[in-house]
Amino acid sequence: MTWMHVVAAWRGRLRFGVVLLGCLASVPAAFAQYPTQSQVGKDGMTVLLENYASAPLSTPTHGGKASADIDYKGQLGRVTSMRSEPGDAPLANGRFFVNDQSGTLYVMEKFTKKFTPYIKFAEVFPKFESDTGNTAGIVSIAFDPGYAKNGIFYTVHVEKPDMEGSATPTNAHLASLDLKGYETTPAVMPPAGAVHLESVLVEWTDTNIKNDTFEGTARELLRVSFDRNHPMADMIFNPLAKPGNGDYGNLYISVGDGAQGETPGPSHTLPQQLNTLLGKILRITPDTKLHPNDMLSANGRYRIPSTGTDPNPFVKVSGARGEIYAYGLRNPARMAWDVPTKTFLVNDIGLHYWEEVNIVTKGANYGYSEREGNEQLFVDDAGKTGSLKTPPVAFPDRDLLKVDGIDEPVAPVYPAAVYSHQEGDSIGSGYVYRGKLMPKLDGKYIFNDMTTGRIFYVDLPEMIATHGQRNHQAQIHELQMVFKSPFDKSAQIAKKSRMYDIVAEAYAHKGGTPAADHVLPGGSAATTGWKDAEHKQPKTDPEGVAYGGGRADVRLAQSSDGELYVLSKPDGMIRKMASVTASPAK
Repeated sequence: MTWMHVVAAWRGRLRFGVVLLGCLASVPAAFAQYPTQSQVGKDGMTVLLENYASAPLSTPTHGGKASADIDYKGQLGRVTSMRSEPGDAPLANGRFFVNDQSGTLYVMEKFTKKFTPYIKFAEVFPKFESDTGNTAGIVSIAFDPGYAKNGIFYTVHVEKPDMEGSATPTNAHLASLDLKGYETTPAVMPPAGAVHLESVLVEWTDTNIKNDTFEGTARELLRVSFDRNHPMADMIFNPLAKPGNGDYGNLYISVGDGAQGETPGPSHTLPQQLNTLLGKILRITPDTKLHPNDMLSANGRYRIPSTGTDPNPFVKVSGARGEIYAYGLRNPARMAWDVPTKTFLVNDIGLHYWEEVNIVTKGANYGYSEREGNEQLFVDDAGKTGSLKTPPVAFPDRDLLKVDGIDEPVAPVYPAAVYSHQEGDSIGSGYVYRGKLMPKLDGKYIFNDMTTGRIFYVDLPEMIATHGQRNHQAQIHELQMVFKSPFDKSAQIAKKSRMYDIVAEAYAHKGGTPAADHVLPGGSAATTGWKDAEHKQPKTDPEGVAYGGGRADVRLAQSSDGELYVLSKPDGMIRKMASVTASPAK
């Protein structure tokens, strides 16, 4: 049998297309085989999980108006991120900032666990939208490295531009917000594909960071149009960059592909195109006075690193967006930086088969939407990967992507760790553990699958040693959880529990009423009990225990002291990883 390599034609009629380079193979080539069973094992590492805080109940916002009635069929407290202020801020030791995706940014006191509304986005932004899926609403928050002195922080939220009325924010319900001089920016449109939503990046300046009330100004920096999912996502400053360093004050922003990469047609290659912000990691300088010789953005609201010893990689490429730092991503929902090893990490949510942890380097191409995991991706064939096509398609001998604007073909960079949809279906957030409560996990990268609630770890040195090579990923292990249920009066000690079940129990006790065949709201092929066409069995975890339907919707958070927390949207709970109770035998 002769294996044919797929040669992708120049996509669409766009200037910034991409083509797969390949040639005929005389013999079958090796390719990454999609697994038929779980590849992640439990090695005995076990963590004690404890309840930490319970967020206020909430309901998604649609049409810029928040409902006063709680929808008990849905998620009850949609906490998606929890951030510490910089350590030199006056109240940093006593509080967290927690965003509820439905529309409220809270200040949470660490000692009393009291949640105080800080900014209600639905009351400020008339076209704020949090009811169009798992990635709408308030998406993330980041604090400026000079926050302790300047009170500046940044948020990303989603708006629906076709709502009636103006997009200009209002302070009718937040009189302490000074909107003089606030101007919306023109939305940056993709060169192809539908647009229905907008991601909005806002800079806030709180003139008094010693209380729990926002008092100050706001400035819109960037507005990006996208289709239906995968918006602008996370933000982070380089913690290694100190004042005087060329990277100090530069904001890194992950931007999803708007779901265009999985859409057959001319928009399929947007993550690979350098003339769009979709499917990228950006680097910008919000303070236009900080590096005055750098390029000013088209909207005049920020600068683009373009001079000195560390300019952005594509600032001199004709037609390319200078903001781009790295590209070829689908939904890079969360980023993290490990200071001791100087490692920049991003978790990229996959399409149908693979979930990725990538080490970010300047100018790197992470392959999407031509690669996923270690495989070729064929969007025109229902998003199948090479090993799942009929017949299977061998991986190209020449693993190169031609990117318009770059003279030489580009070799994609592969994940440092990867897991298949035998394990879950939506990678969450992750952090290198640097706390004191769990010394046996020091230096491990801990991350999760959102849908199943499973929590994993991998050795960071193993990930670094992969060097972006195909089929050289580090081994992933599953963390086991022990938890003492507050609802089981007979429980004397913490028992081994799945995160999925912990969330489902709390959801039920808070009044959650999901669909009849679900224990949690939402749906997913990984957990919802849809029948397997061949075996007629409900979906189970790798040990054969059935899930009960719905999504655990779990994410991780890390405090400034390096400790880890588990956030879950259905039950609105925040839990803390308190200690390691068992570890692998040496």
